[in-house]
Amino acid sequence: MIRSLYSGVSGLTSHQTKMDVIGNNIANVNTYGFKSSRTSFSDIYYQSVKSATAGSETYAGNNPSSVGYGVQVASIDKDMSQSSFQSTNRTLDLAISGDGFFALGAFSSNADGSAPADTASPDSLTYTRNGNFGIDSAGNLVSNDNRFVLGTRNSTDGLHLTGDASAKALAAIGLEDNNGDNKITSSDYTYENTININDLIQEAYGIYTDSETGYLYTDRVPVPVTKDRTVTDDDGNTTTITEVVGFTQGEPSADGTLYLCDINGNYITYEPSGDDTALGVATYTMAYTEDDGTEVEASIGYLVTVVDDSTETGYAFEADGDVDADDPPLTLEEDGVLGTFTYADLSGFTIGSDGVITVTYNNQIKAIARIEITVFDNPEGLLEVGDTSYSETTASGAGKVKSAGDEGAGTIASNKLEMSNVNLAQEFSDMIVTQRGFQANARIITTSDTMLEELVNLKRS
Repeated sequence: MIRSLYSGVSGLTSHQTKMDVIGNNIANVNTYGFKSSRTSFSDIYYQSVKSATAGSETYAGNNPSSVGYGVQVASIDKDMSQSSFQSTNRTLDLAISGDGFFALGAFSSNADGSAPADTASPDSLTYTRNGNFGIDSAGNLVSNDNRFVLGTRNSTDGLHLTGDASAKALAAIGLEDNNGDNKITSSDYTYENTININDLIQEAYGIYTDSETGYLYTDRVPVPVTKDRTVTDDDGNTTTITEVVGFTQGEPSADGTLYLCDINGNYITYEPSGDDTALGVATYTMAYTEDDGTEVEASIGYLVTVVDDSTETGYAFEADGDVDADDPPLTLEEDGVLGTFTYADLSGFTIGSDGVITVTYNNQIKAIARIEITVFDNPEGLLEVGDTSYSETTASGAGKVKSAGDEGAGTIASNKLEMSNVNLAQEFSDMIVTQRGFQANARIITTSDTMLEELVNLKRS
């Protein structure tokens, strides 16, 4: 009789756990990217009452007899099946159609508060199906719990992929095999895999800002400034050669400052000081040959010789456009200020089904980054950590980083969010069955108590 009491208690406890799971499912019926769970029961152990015996010619055999000790929760399983999508009007709302998760990283800053090195690994990695993303004040693509969305940054030349989206191809464009296992997995994510929209568009379009005037200039393709020069070799033969002495860049700013480049493509400008002797800005008409052989005449601006009497340094551009080897060394000043040209200045921003982020400015379209997808051999083995996110476990295995739509990874749908996969009809049915199961186990306890009371009362008779 005592055993039945303990069986009833185990039933109450197990059904209470199942009710907790059902309650959590129903509570998250409107949580984007939420995956429901279900509770499975199993019996516990048994006390043998009679052992099994084999039959013979004279005696029949006996089947074993045993009394069980109740029920226990065997597992709480996650249902990782995909749910339907809800359409939104936000480009940064993303859903994954198929397998995989968005990877999110958290990184600790350095002791001085600066950003970690590109090679720094994230302090923690989590994975989510909730693509409710945004851009923070620094231009980073972040999740709604303020973690970095991880992917692959792009170069100014465009997104380059040769062949399949294999580990080799991924490594070539920003994901390196850091641990040397010849695979691209979640352990290879570093700070370089964060996506800062402001920095990437700054690099892609070459848009710099004059810190004094706020003037934006974008013409990052240098127009060469060349001069013909006659040289004589040791035998007395003369040859005319064309040499590049500098590059023009952009148009004069609002205050008339002219921006030039040195032969390395670095921006230079001159802002006179009291000790400088300056002849100002001049214009020089010059002919030069483009790569396709076209002869072009253009009016270019250049700085005349500027000398600081105190340091005897100056710019090597003279009034005739020539470069004199006897001039003082070229003084360069980086005029560009990063961060002024931001996501808000773009005229177009899209995210394709392959995860490629494409931006438009001044009618120029650039691919600046790609959001990668992380897949797991056993996604049910992931551990819930809150904020609709999961972390890796030994059961799930290491996440494999793939391009969206390739090698088993799902594709990305923009302007959509994946809804919760909670089935309310199923949950309410399970709730009724759970309630009845709880009541039945409660009756076991009350009935056993009544029987015990009758047993105790035997002494009073």
